[in-house]
Amino acid sequence: MSFFRLSELAEIIGGHLFGDPDFVVRGVQEPQRAEEEDLIFLFDARALSEVLSSRAKAVVAGRGCRECLPGKYVIEVDHPRIAFARVLARFASPFRPPSGVHPLAFVHPRARLGVGVSVGAFSVIEEDASIGDRTCIFPQVYIGKGVQIGADCLIYPQVVVREYCTVGNRVILHSGVVVGADGFGYEWTGERYEKIPHIGTVVIEDDVEIGANTTVDRGTLGCTRIGRGTKIDNLVMVAHNVRIGDHVIIVAQSGVAGSSILEDGVVMGGQAGVTDHCWIGKGARIAARAGVTAKVPPGEMVSGFPAQEHHKELRERALIRKLPKMWQKIEELEELVRKLLRE
Repeated sequence: MSFFRLSELAEIIGGHLFGDPDFVVRGVQEPQRAEEEDLIFLFDARALSEVLSSRAKAVVAGRGCRECLPGKYVIEVDHPRIAFARVLARFASPFRPPSGVHPLAFVHPRARLGVGVSVGAFSVIEEDASIGDRTCIFPQVYIGKGVQIGADCLIYPQVVVREYCTVGNRVILHSGVVVGADGFGYEWTGERYEKIPHIGTVVIEDDVEIGANTTVDRGTLGCTRIGRGTKIDNLVMVAHNVRIGDHVIIVAQSGVAGSSILEDGVVMGGQAGVTDHCWIGKGARIAARAGVTAKVPPGEMVSGFPAQEHHKELRERALIRKLPKMWQKIEELEELVRKLLRE
């Protein structure tokens, strides 16, 4: 584990230090578990009591929080969670195996490996595949014919990247990811379903991270594309010919059906779904468990099924919860009418 002086950490995260610049920090920890030389973070005022009672001497907090933290060394920053990510990256960088090809791996003689590439045991790299400098191929990975993978990637165990797909630089594919499987394309002949061949590819651009057991299907024709900086959670399905823009977030157990377009900055909550040939505008937000069946304008938030403008959905949900009382009131009024008629 590394250690840093507070002045060094303040420089790394662009913060303003109040306290001893030479105080040494040896780790990052939750407030209730921290020791004196650990660094802790104040993300929310609700956690202030925990931070104040912590044994840790050093705290990273938002601007203007110093006076709320007597007895602590404080680094004030604009965005504590961004600072948290950058500090963690310094203390705990991902494990990277040593460079070289394990004797139990298979690398085709016509495959091309860059400088400092690592290939783990029982991995397979097929003909004409290209692996960029310093990329780590962990054990039990399959890289198909003609695949292009950029530099500084982490390809974790049991990932499959099928033939002729392209993966950019600094991409992370977690265990179980499958890139380039055939899309779900069949046509009914009147007697049986006939498979539609998928001869397209997948293009994953730079700085994408894809979570465990997520699938990205190849295009029928053309490509399925995932834009730069996009982050996809575990157990997500991306269908054939989908186009996902830059810096999109897709949370676990979501699905995007064929030929849909998600523009830059879209956020999809967990278990959300987008039907085929949909267009989701730039910066739109799709709430968890929403089912999108039509165009979503840029910047709009939608929820429910079928998905609609979020505030409208909330109003309708509120009315639905009132239905039992409304029904009871109707029954009471009907009884009153019947009594009046009998009289």
